[in-house]
Amino acid sequence: MAGKHRISRQYYEEPRGFRDGPPPRLARERSISPRRFEGELSSRRDEIRRIRDDNQHLVDEIVGLRQAMSHLKEDLYSSSQAIPKLRAEKELESRELTQRNLKLEAELRSLEPHRQDALQLRSEVGTLQSLRQELTEKVQGLTKEVEHQNSEKQRISAMVAE
Repeated sequence: MAGKHRISRQYYEEPRGFRDGPPPRLARERSISPRRFEGELSSRRDEIRRIRDDNQHLVDEIVGLRQAMSHLKEDLYSSSQAIPKLRAEKELESRELTQRNLKLEAELRSLEPHRQDALQLRSEVGTLQSLRQELTEKVQGLTKEVEHQNSEKQRISAMVAE
């Protein structure tokens, strides 16, 4: 059992735990030639430059996105401010149209008796036109009869004169 400020015994007894003495030797890597080391160092530098350039590109992109986001937030705010105004205008326009509609309906109702009068007058006009046509036909008939009577009268006067 471990006491205060002590490590349990199992760490000392297990091979993976703490030990007294130097750490075990790891398998040594072969020594690297300076040319190979320089080549590897150069490739790592190139990779670091590429990563740095990629990071710079990402940073620029993030800055651009943040600026675009701030502009979009401003646009969204101004749009959200404009929406209630537009709704109020549309509601006012709707009210005006409703009032105009009610006024037109009232005017239409007030004109309904005149409509009935107009329909009655149209029917009377139709009967009067048919009566006029009948009278015109009678006048034409009477005119023909008068002409016939005049021609008879002239014939009779001509016979009496002989």
